[in-house]
Amino acid sequence: MSVLDSVTVLEKSITIKFENGTSVTYEDIWLRDHCRCSSCYHADTFQRAHHLLDIPEVSISSVLYDKKTLQIIWSDNHESNYTAEFLEEVYFGKWNDSQRLKPIMWRGEEVAYRVAKIHVDKFLNTVEGSKSVFKSLLEYGVALIENVDASVEATEQVCKALGGIQSTLFGGMWEFTTVQDHADTAYTNLPLAVHNDNTYFTEAAGLQILHCLEHSNGSGGETLLVDGFYGATVLREQYPDDYEFLTNFDIEAEYLDGSNHYKFSAPVIRLDKKNNIHQIRFNVYDRSAMAFSSREECKAYYRSLRNLSRYYENPEFQWKFKLKPGLVMVMDNFRVLHGRKGFNGKRVLCGSYVSRSDWLNKARVLRLIK
Repeated sequence: MSVLDSVTVLEKSITIKFENGTSVTYEDIWLRDHCRCSSCYHADTFQRAHHLLDIPEVSISSVLYDKKTLQIIWSDNHESNYTAEFLEEVYFGKWNDSQRLKPIMWRGEEVAYRVAKIHVDKFLNTVEGSKSVFKSLLEYGVALIENVDASVEATEQVCKALGGIQSTLFGGMWEFTTVQDHADTAYTNLPLAVHNDNTYFTEAAGLQILHCLEHSNGSGGETLLVDGFYGATVLREQYPDDYEFLTNFDIEAEYLDGSNHYKFSAPVIRLDKKNNIHQIRFNVYDRSAMAFSSREECKAYYRSLRNLSRYYENPEFQWKFKLKPGLVMVMDNFRVLHGRKGFNGKRVLCGSYVSRSDWLNKARVLRLIK
C-alpha cells in the first residue's frame, strides 16, 4: 500500500518520501503534464487533453498532502491532485521494472510439467482459464489447450481468443498437409530442425498456433520445442564473443516464390535497450545469400551460428511430444523454436499466427503485465 510520509518543495520540483523509505523527486513540468483533472485528462479514453506545447510555464504555489493524496496549487491557480499509489507506481525504478517481461528459462522435458494444460471450455469461458494460458505464455512461451474439436472452425475460435488471427501470405487460418502450396519445407514430410517462423518479416508473428487434425496410416512427426532464450543465455556464458556477434550482426532472411519476395535483416539475438533478450530470430533454412566485409566476419558468422545451433539441436534442450487431434499448441514465436521429426502417412495440421501486439494486449487486459 502506497503511503506518503513527507513532501519537500524545491525550486522547480518536489521530493516525496514514501512510508516504505523510497524517496522520489518529481519535476514540476512532469507533475503538470500528469495532472488528472477533467480539463487536463480524458479519463474515459485515458488520453491527455492538451498538446505538449500547451503545458504552461508555471510554478508551484502551494502544496497540501495527507497519507494518500498530494494536492498542488499552481501559479495560474490550477489545482492538481495525485494519489500516493499513482506517484509511487511511476517512479523510475518501479516503472522500469514493470515494463519488463520476466520469462522463466527451461530446458528439455522439464517444462512439460510446468506449462498450462487447460480444457478449451475453461479457456474460452472463464477468466481463470484465460489467465492460466497467458501466464504460461509469458513465463514459459508455451501453453496447451485440450479437448478442442478436430476442425479448423474450432481451432479458429481458440485463435481468436488468443488475440485475433493475423493474416499473412499463408492466409489467416491455414490448413496444410504434404501438398506444397507454398515454397516452404513445412509442406513436406521431411524432418525440420528447430527454428522461428517469419524471420523474413519486418516483425515476425507473436504467437504460432498448431493443431494436428489427423495423422493416419503412419508414424513420426513428433514436435520439438526449445527455449530460445535459454540457449542464447548458455551461449553468452560459454562463448561470449559469439553471443556478442549474434546480438550485433544483421543476418538477412528471405522468403521467395512466384508472387512474393520478403526480406529482412536483424540480429539473431535481439536485445532491448536494457540488454534483456527480446527476440530470437533463428532459422537456418531462410538465410539469404550474404557477402561479408572481411574473412574474420565470415568466420564469425558461421562459428557463432553453429555454436548456437548445437544448443538448439541438443536433445537435452528439446521437449519432444506428439501433437494429436484435440490438442492445440500455442507458442511464443519471439522465444520458442519449434521443429518436427520426419513422418509418413497422412498428416493434416491447421493453425494461425497472432501478432505480438494483440496477444500482449490480452495479457494486459487480464492484468498479467503492464
